Amino acid sequence: MKFDDNQISVINADPGPLLVTAGPGSGKTAVLTHRILYLHEKLKIPYEKILVITFTKAAAVQMKSRFEKLIDLDSKVTFCTFHSLFYSIIKDFKSENLQIISLNEKLNILKTVLLDNSIDAENLDLQLLLDDFSRLKNMENENVSFEPLYLERDVFMRIFGQYNEESRSRNLMDYDDFVIFVEKYFDNDPEFLNKWKNRYSYCLIDEFQDINYKQYDIIKMLFLGKSVFAVGDEDQSIYGFRGSSSDICLKFKKDFDANVIKLVNNYRSKKSIVEAGMNLISFNTLRFDKKIVSKNPGGTGEFKLNEYLSSMDEYDALAKEVKEDAGKRSIVILTRTNYIPDSLRYSLLKNNIKVNYEKTVDLSKNKEFTEDLLTYFKIANNERTFSNLTKIANKPNRYISRNFISECKERSKNDCYSYVNLMAACGKKTYLKTNIFKFERQMKELGRLDSFEGLIYIMKVVGYDKYLFEKGIDYKTDYEELKSIAREFPFKEDFIDYFELLNKEEKSKSSVKSKDACDICTIHASKGREWDEVYIPDLDEGNIPHKKAFTKEDIEEERRLFYVAMTRAKEKLWIGFVNDEKRSLKPSLFASELSTKTKVIKH
Repeated sequence: MKFDDNQISVINADPGPLLVTAGPGSGKTAVLTHRILYLHEKLKIPYEKILVITFTKAAAVQMKSRFEKLIDLDSKVTFCTFHSLFYSIIKDFKSENLQIISLNEKLNILKTVLLDNSIDAENLDLQLLLDDFSRLKNMENENVSFEPLYLERDVFMRIFGQYNEESRSRNLMDYDDFVIFVEKYFDNDPEFLNKWKNRYSYCLIDEFQDINYKQYDIIKMLFLGKSVFAVGDEDQSIYGFRGSSSDICLKFKKDFDANVIKLVNNYRSKKSIVEAGMNLISFNTLRFDKKIVSKNPGGTGEFKLNEYLSSMDEYDALAKEVKEDAGKRSIVILTRTNYIPDSLRYSLLKNNIKVNYEKTVDLSKNKEFTEDLLTYFKIANNERTFSNLTKIANKPNRYISRNFISECKERSKNDCYSYVNLMAACGKKTYLKTNIFKFERQMKELGRLDSFEGLIYIMKVVGYDKYLFEKGIDYKTDYEELKSIAREFPFKEDFIDYFELLNKEEKSKSSVKSKDACDICTIHASKGREWDEVYIPDLDEGNIPHKKAFTKEDIEEERRLFYVAMTRAKEKLWIGFVNDEKRSLKPSLFASELSTKTKVIKH
């Protein structure tokens, strides 16, 4: 493999502490693996004395594989994650068998503790509460400046303490506990610490910007005064919720008296994309001063910053652009969270764009519930077919039997019924005439309502909620989901059309990812990956940066997150935002920053 002078200076650097700030697309993994080779061949460091740490098991396995292909043999280099390293240290210290707590066990213990404190678990998001536990465990100082998302601080700390006490009484540990116990063992047993300090003479850490303070303290215990090769990019530090901080990169330079080499050549992205990313991230202050340069040949690439009057306009425009290159290039749509706006999915479906997505809204758990509500909408929109009537005739009970509907259908010239014919077929059954007359009036009123009002009308006025209650059907989650979708599709025709397209997509969906499809994933999940074209909609205030980002540090992390999203693009970067004050949709701060050097395309 051919390296540039910048990369060679890193590979062949003198031994000792070294911080490598590696920008996006700079080839850091190849540099890191060749650095290991240099340590062994030129500096004569035995493979078994080299420790390589990264953040995921998949990354560790991949790096080990790449290195062993490079040397064409099995090496004795230790490739591991922080968690697996700490687990090995704990196992070495304690002889008894440790059990890693499962998510179900976490939730069960948490529910028990909440019950003991007379707190209703039904009104809390337990996963977010567990995330807060994790955030607290990974903080530099547990007792300072921690504000939980849920509960009063004193109540939260009591719950936190009882949860940990119960977990440890069962000999259960989670990954966040590993670092706490390792630190405790090292503090209390200097001989044990020395044993581990002598095990390795050189440490390489990948994705160093993702390290948290607790992990950093262990690295200092083991390697301060020795050789550490830390490679990362403080501009891509996006895991503050897990305790990581871009400040640790700057701290490492000072604590270890480390040299700094910057990998500034970007081999992934075209010039216009690199320059847009640099323009954005330059607004951050907690970073090293560096200028990333594109080395991707053959043109400047394409960067578009688009302003729209509505979200539907934005999504329709996105879908049309994606359609032009679908199947020709690798394409991704990046979202802030796993929630994919239904109007975005609708725009993609209308344009027959195949999609590979990692998580979607699942309405199949109560399919009959959804189909019944759609049938009511269809009847209100004059789709008065006998098959539609059969589906909801007795939901709630109107005493309209299947035999009655069959007889009416036989008398009809087609599959459509009229209320006049239904009434005529009732004969002397006054109760049935009354019910059909009431049903007719309800459907006429439903026809005048929008989707959101219509759903409430069906449930509360028509009485569909009573039918569900009598059947013992749990519908609340699905109902809230449908109301959310109805807000995006106020016209019942669009609401119906969306679900019909969704059903068509579901039937044709394969379990294997389609090569000619567009990917959809979150920005966090995109880290470390790349696509020819990247589309980022919804650069709106409250989304990016998040509405809960108040402090300067919060805003800087949000800016880093958006920088990561932008730098996934190789050839084309498309960004969209909405300026619609009536719906309280305003351009993000970052749209304003990007517009200082890029012309906004107004649609």
